[in-house]
Amino acid sequence: MNMIRLSLANLRFRLLASVFNVLVLALGMATIITLLHISRQMEERFTSDLQGIDLVVGAKGSPIQLILSSVFHLDIPNGNIPLEEAQKLEANKFVKVAIPLALGDNYEGYRIVGTNAKYIAHYHGEFAVGAVFAKQMEAVLGSDVAAKHHLKLGDQIAGAHGLSNSDDLHSDFPYTVVGVLKPTGTVMDRLVLTPLESVWHVHEHPDADNAEEVAHKQEHPEKEITSLLITYTTPAAAVMMPRMVNKTSSMQAASPAFETARLMKMLGVGSDAVALFGFVLMAIAAIGFFVTLWSAVNERRYDIALMRAMGATRGKVLAMVLVEGVALGFFGALAGMLLGHVFAYATQGWVESTRHMTLNSVGFLPYEGYAMLIALAISAIAAIIPAVMAYRVNVAQLLSKGT
Repeated sequence: MNMIRLSLANLRFRLLASVFNVLVLALGMATIITLLHISRQMEERFTSDLQGIDLVVGAKGSPIQLILSSVFHLDIPNGNIPLEEAQKLEANKFVKVAIPLALGDNYEGYRIVGTNAKYIAHYHGEFAVGAVFAKQMEAVLGSDVAAKHHLKLGDQIAGAHGLSNSDDLHSDFPYTVVGVLKPTGTVMDRLVLTPLESVWHVHEHPDADNAEEVAHKQEHPEKEITSLLITYTTPAAAVMMPRMVNKTSSMQAASPAFETARLMKMLGVGSDAVALFGFVLMAIAAIGFFVTLWSAVNERRYDIALMRAMGATRGKVLAMVLVEGVALGFFGALAGMLLGHVFAYATQGWVESTRHMTLNSVGFLPYEGYAMLIALAISAIAAIIPAVMAYRVNVAQLLSKGT
């Protein structure tokens, strides 16, 4: 007597209930696996984008906003800072490298960043074609930008005012593509890089129809940048530099490591709530397994007694019910793992299309194996009481009644 085949036949006999319970477990598993993948992808992305940046200095305001705008290019900056004041800070003995950034425009949703060759070197950029910009209004494209819009050397592109896609084009000030970078797996892949002078040149001639831009230019005639990305000469600078900048200047200093950890903690609250929902679904599935198996055993008590009379041992009957429970768990966990990867891939695509933030696929995670084991354990536990009921069936009493 093949217990596995018999168990699967019993599940097919109650196909609707079995499918429903498997689906609930699969949704719980998929929720948890999706969160694991997206969390891992975000951590890897933040780690690669933060490499070597010890401090970000910019206009006073929200420190998280300063990090999001200047390092990850996911938010608007707090404002600008005077170039002269930034250059004084660059000469500080604690500063090993200071990379200036000037933001304000975009190309088809990709940020146009005024900077210098240090930025490319910082992220270990290598050129697929062309070379670094040598004069204003020349541009170097990240790999994602060039690939998405099929751009090549010599092409001209026009930036739009603001940091998201806009129809307010600076069509009189086109950039000429002089270089395309190889993929780096960092934020640089989705940027258009140009000299600081390009940004100043474009905004030295504000659109007369844009009152806000004209007013800003009249109020701030001096050269400005958005922020400085700083690398320390010594770890001891982490104690001195932020306090010095915040206390003695009109600028703000923010630690990328600290602010990113705070951001991940804030995001983690929402992730924990979604993960809890996934575990609740798994618990509901376990209750469903228990009810299904308990009902099945209760309905099949006479059949179980016949099996016992035909030679099946108590152990085999016990194993049959346990196999039914574990089989439900296995199918649910397997479906959940597949759904989780599909959901994670879809979420990754949504992030990349709406935020221009490339996330690297992480493949199979060790935690997925643990989730599979948890699902199987839950299924086995849910099957224990029905299995014990089958084990304790009174053969003589049931056969004597004939029902």
